[in-house]
Amino acid sequence: MAAKANRKKKRVLRVILITFTAFVLLSLAATKLVYDGIFRRYDPPVASCSCLEREELRFAAGAYELQGYYYPSREKKVLVLLAPGFHAGADSYAQQIRYFQERGWGVFSFDPTGSYESGGESYVGFPQEIYDLSAALDYLDACGRYGYEELVLFGHSRGGYAVCAMAASDYDISAIVSVAGVNSAMDAVIEPAADAVGPLAYLNYPFLWLYQSLLFDYDTANLEAAEVLSRTEIPTLIIHGVADETVSHDAYSVMAHREEIRSESVQFLSWEEPGAQGHVDILYDADGSANDELMAEIAAFIEKEIK
Repeated sequence: MAAKANRKKKRVLRVILITFTAFVLLSLAATKLVYDGIFRRYDPPVASCSCLEREELRFAAGAYELQGYYYPSREKKVLVLLAPGFHAGADSYAQQIRYFQERGWGVFSFDPTGSYESGGESYVGFPQEIYDLSAALDYLDACGRYGYEELVLFGHSRGGYAVCAMAASDYDISAIVSVAGVNSAMDAVIEPAADAVGPLAYLNYPFLWLYQSLLFDYDTANLEAAEVLSRTEIPTLIIHGVADETVSHDAYSVMAHREEIRSESVQFLSWEEPGAQGHVDILYDADGSANDELMAEIAAFIEKEIK
């Protein structure tokens, strides 16, 4: 009887092990399928164009070349390095670039890996823009920053996350402005899924973490903006619309983690302007031009900090 009971126990354990293994493998496969779909290469349906004077250039970012753009200015005081958001390229921010140029500031921007005119078979993931931004900073250092005295980082959405990642780097950065940024790459994927399907999304958390950690180096894949900002001495302005439905102001944005950020160099601005409280509309006035009120706040912050 004891031998029979032992055989039965072994069969049950075997079934449990096989079922668990199948669950893990299927979950990993499903995670890869969904993740790769989210971050597949993005080419806009209509070719973008810019009416602004600029110089086009190429620079290396890992295995790929990115398309860069330099928008010159009358003076050589401030150069703004603009990091685009998800499914956006440099031309997506033509109005903001125009605003900076009209203040006499130069702008440098780029199309992220796997999008627009840059190389790459996919967007790869949120941490990829940290690599892209680092490559842009290396390029600017190598070319003497076109002769500008001060370098300011400006990022929106995914770019807002990336500029925060530079807050404790060794680059010579005068100021940072992050608009509508997420706090972490994990939050950027898992939280929208949870909004869509509820708590079941968190069952996939370990598989998402594993896959993302395989795609990127560990520190970059697991970087949290709030932790980096807690260590920064670079003047930083965090801006977020109170009605942002893409990256929630109070859930998984950098703004939502403001109580964790201990650095006195970081300032916060919750944007409540009627009609400009969302993820993208925060950037624009009703006529499609740059949001003058928002840009004036950003410009005042930059001018105060660079003195």
